[in-house]
Amino acid sequence: MIDAAVSLLVERGIAGMTLASIGERSGYSRGLVTHRFGSKAGLLGHVHDSVAAEWLRRVQAVVGDATGVVALQRVTDALLQFMEEEPDDLRAMYLLRYASIDPSAEYRANVSRVNRAHIRALAAWVEEGQAKGEIADDVDADLAAELFASVIDGLLYRWLVTPSIPVRQLQAILRENVGQALKSAQG
Repeated sequence: MIDAAVSLLVERGIAGMTLASIGERSGYSRGLVTHRFGSKAGLLGHVHDSVAAEWLRRVQAVVGDATGVVALQRVTDALLQFMEEEPDDLRAMYLLRYASIDPSAEYRANVSRVNRAHIRALAAWVEEGQAKGEIADDVDADLAAELFASVIDGLLYRWLVTPSIPVRQLQAILRENVGQALKSAQG
């Protein structure tokens, strides 16, 4: 059902996707979709969380045991890989994320929870880099995490709106600049 929801979100958008169309696309009844998720908002929250969990799994696999600048650089590598391998999943997740700014978006809490988890992970990598002396002590880990996440979100937004942007080159610049911006004078 999640795959059907992702493909319908990408094809028709949030308003054009219905529980009935998801049931039909996935080979189940609308009643089963409703029973499993309760409502369209419940399904949208589940779709967002499922794709976000896959994103986090991919990030953890690429980052591995790295910390600090290397961890953040590897996050950009994971992003590029996800963009190339699962573009529809990213499109669906970011469609939901951006639509969550609507005060009536009932899955808004899902997006907020995942965003907070992302920031905690990014800040932890910055703090670990500071502990190892590779990131300057005067860098505010939470602010650096927010800025990094904002740049990633902006890159994704630009790619979603204009798929022809030079994503590989932009990722390479971001990867390089993360290191330059955070490395301590000793590093």
